[in-house]
Amino acid sequence: MMLKLHCNESADAVQSKFSSIYGEPGENDMLLAILPDQNNNNWQHPIRPTLKAWASKAGIALQNVKVSKFSNPKGGYFENLLNKMNLKAGGVNYFPTHEDRGGLQPGLGLLCQAPTLLLGIDVHHAAPRSQKPSYAAVVGTMDRDYQEHWTEVRQQREARQECIDVDDMVPMVRAQLQRFYEFNVRPPDRIIVFRDGVAHNQFEMVHRKEIYAIERACVEVGGPDYKPAIVFILEQKRNGARFFSTGPNGKVLDEQMGNGVPGTVIDTIIVDDHTFDYYFISHHGLKGTSRPTHYHVLRDDVSFASSDDLQRFTWELCHMFSRCQKLVSQVAPTYMAHLAAEMWGLKEEKPDLNSDTASVSSDGACDLHDRLKRRPFYV
Repeated sequence: MMLKLHCNESADAVQSKFSSIYGEPGENDMLLAILPDQNNNNWQHPIRPTLKAWASKAGIALQNVKVSKFSNPKGGYFENLLNKMNLKAGGVNYFPTHEDRGGLQPGLGLLCQAPTLLLGIDVHHAAPRSQKPSYAAVVGTMDRDYQEHWTEVRQQREARQECIDVDDMVPMVRAQLQRFYEFNVRPPDRIIVFRDGVAHNQFEMVHRKEIYAIERACVEVGGPDYKPAIVFILEQKRNGARFFSTGPNGKVLDEQMGNGVPGTVIDTIIVDDHTFDYYFISHHGLKGTSRPTHYHVLRDDVSFASSDDLQRFTWELCHMFSRCQKLVSQVAPTYMAHLAAEMWGLKEEKPDLNSDTASVSSDGACDLHDRLKRRPFYV
C-alpha cells in the first residue's frame, strides 16, 4: 500500500486518505512507511507517532523505514526487515525444538510439560524530568511453540512508577488468561512470569502488588479453587558483575576479549545463599565486555527438581527473539514487553498530538485493536 502524507497530518487525516483509496483495513493488510531522514534519527520524525497512533486504532500492521537505510542498505538489513514484516503480518520465522526421548521434539521443553501461560512484563518511562506518562506492557505466549502471543498495554497511574498497581495488573493478566482459554480450550496449569526492570529494594513491593494481582486475576477468572502454579522471575540487566573465560594458562577461550561463552551460567559462590538467583551470559560479545543478566526467582510453586531446568528454559528463550537471527542478552518475553510499552510511549513524543493519541481510556487501558494484540506489532 502507498500513501503520500505531510508531516503535520493528523491521525484522522491519515484515516480519511487511507479509507478513500483502500477502504477499511483488512486482516492481512500492512503499510510500509518510507520516511525521510530528520536529524539522522527516525524516532524523531513528526509523522511517525501519528502513524503509530492511527495504526494501533485501525488494526493495520505498520512498518517504518528510513530512506537512507532503505536506499543504501548494509549487510543483513533486508533480512531483518523482512523478519519483522513477516511477524507483523502474522507469519512465523522459525519453530523451536527440544531434546526428548532420544530425539528432537517440537516446542520449548518446559512449555510442553504442562499447559503453561508464559508472560513477559516491562514498564516504559519517559525521559528524565519529563511529565509524560509511563506505560506497562504484558505479553503472553499461548502455545508451546512460542508463536501465538497476546499483548496488553496500559498507562500507569503515576509517571515513573516501576511497580504496576494491582488495579492495572489484574485486568491485563485476566485478559491473558481469557485469551489462553480461548486458544487452548482450557486454563493454564502453570504461569511463568519474566519481569524486567525492578531493583532490589522493590522486591517486596512486587510481591505485594504484581504477584498478588496475578493470584487475584486467577480467582476472578476461575473462581477460588483455581490456583495455578506461579513461577515469577525478575531479571536485572544493570549489574556490576563481569565474567571472563580463560584456560589453564590464562589463555583466552573462544570469545572476543575473553568474554564468557554464550550459555554460561554462574549460580554458585557469588550468588545469594538464601535465595534462588543466577547470572546468565546468553549472547556473543560483539563489542567490548559482555554484561550478564542477573535472574532472581521470587516465587517457584513448581519446585523444579533441578535449577538446570529453569536455567535451560532461560537459555532457550534467549533464542526466541524472532526479529533477529542472533542470541539476545535477555529472554524474549521481556524484550517483547519492553518494545510494546516503548512503542506506546513513543506516540507521546510529538507535543501537538493530543487529538491523535487520545487512545487511553479513563481507567488507563490503551486503545489497541484486537487484531494487533494477536501479533507482535511492535517488533
